[in-house]
Amino acid sequence: MNSNHRQLAFLALILASIIWGASAAVMKITLFTVPPFSLALIRFGAAALLFLPLVWKNLIIKKEDLPAFLLLGLIGFTVHIPLFLFGLKLTTALNAGIIVSSVPLFTLLLASIFLKEKIKINLVLGIILGIAGVGIIIGKDAFATGVKLSPFGDMLILTAMLLFVFYEILSKKLFRKYSVFVVTFYSFVIGAVTFIPFAIFEFAQNPNWINNVSQASFWGIIYGIFLSSFAAYSLWQWGLSKLSANRVGFFFYLDPVVATIVAVILLSEVVTGPFIIGSLLIFAGLFIAEGRLPYHHPIHQLKQKSK
Repeated sequence: MNSNHRQLAFLALILASIIWGASAAVMKITLFTVPPFSLALIRFGAAALLFLPLVWKNLIIKKEDLPAFLLLGLIGFTVHIPLFLFGLKLTTALNAGIIVSSVPLFTLLLASIFLKEKIKINLVLGIILGIAGVGIIIGKDAFATGVKLSPFGDMLILTAMLLFVFYEILSKKLFRKYSVFVVTFYSFVIGAVTFIPFAIFEFAQNPNWINNVSQASFWGIIYGIFLSSFAAYSLWQWGLSKLSANRVGFFFYLDPVVATIVAVILLSEVVTGPFIIGSLLIFAGLFIAEGRLPYHHPIHQLKQKSK
């Protein structure tokens, strides 16, 4: 891949991380008046419709790939999202942040097993710096409030994140045959369809929720459809198609940075010293993981001189 495509993939992943980092606060506000499964159905169902014009001429997929597409939608949306939402209800945001920060490690391991990707030293160093940065950012809350164990909730979050890693791995395999838009479209459709019975149940329990949607929740739905779903998944999946899966997983470290910045803007929270230090470590790790160290192996230098 040429350097321009690599830089664009890098930028796409950063933008997706920014959108998802901000969506935590936005979705929390939205859930005040919109039931979770109904929100998921609206988000991914509407986003699938946005993808439809982009994939209309390429909707046909091979019969032998149907199980892979079904599995992609089921693990990436049907199971992943409810597990994460229910896990958040049973554990603390601090615990969730710690668990989510383990995603790059799982991605590194599973990508080496299933995709035969090589584990490079710069990725390992970048992940170590990223973990340190996340630890510093959320560590101040741990010292202030203490880390409270919530075994079942923590296990749900961990399972949800492992499923997302498998979603990445399976997507990477399907990208060899299908475009990013086709893979994302079908995973959205499958996820949305499986949310329908749960959304119907929520409506039966509280049919008046539609009339009580606040203005903030309305804009949260818009954000969820156009940014968190359509834009972020498009950017993330496209970046994943251009870079190795283990490198892509590292971008999860940007989430706590963006989430804190959004909290400062929306909730008037104060930027602290630990946040600044942690953010610098995360970006330093990202810089290293991207492979932009000023070091070159002697053999590589000889090759460059011989050209």
